[in-house]
Amino acid sequence: MFVNLFYRSYLNPGERINYVAHVHPLVIYKSFVQIVFLGLLLPSLFYVLMPPLWILWAIWAGLGCVKLFLWGADWYYDALLITNQTLIDLQWDGIFKRSATRIEYHTIEGISYEVSGFWPTILNYGDISIERIGSGKIVGLKSVMFPKSVEREILQAQNEFIKNKSFKDNQTLKDLLANMLQDYSNFN
Repeated sequence: MFVNLFYRSYLNPGERINYVAHVHPLVIYKSFVQIVFLGLLLPSLFYVLMPPLWILWAIWAGLGCVKLFLWGADWYYDALLITNQTLIDLQWDGIFKRSATRIEYHTIEGISYEVSGFWPTILNYGDISIERIGSGKIVGLKSVMFPKSVEREILQAQNEFIKNKSFKDNQTLKDLLANMLQDYSNFN
């Protein structure tokens, strides 16, 4: 429910999210620790050491909270959305710079994942690559959590989409033929 709320601006009418793939948090923990230390713990320490300058430390900590929020939003909105209609590759580079790339299921030529190294194997993260038909362009996400599950979700959503599209196409063809037969019988 919350996932559809946060990502609703990227969805078409009737589109729902089946799965969201993110970068593994432990891959980017260094920047988190740095922001927490420099933006929150250091001003707290200075407040304890020099309380008369509390306003300065409060402003510093406030800026640290803003930086931490922006860092969290950047992690959350750099994602691969697997929906019932398409894949959506989101890139969020700040409040005023973001992009979304839609990948139609019928244009996917291949999906692969790679887990390389000791820590990626232990922590179960790796790179997902999606190759599009004809363009030779590869879209993907680096250091994604549970890459095999992401691949499986994409394939499952693709199969479901193709099955539903095939059913709709068959139904449309049946309706078209029935109308043609009815028009032919009315003509004679």
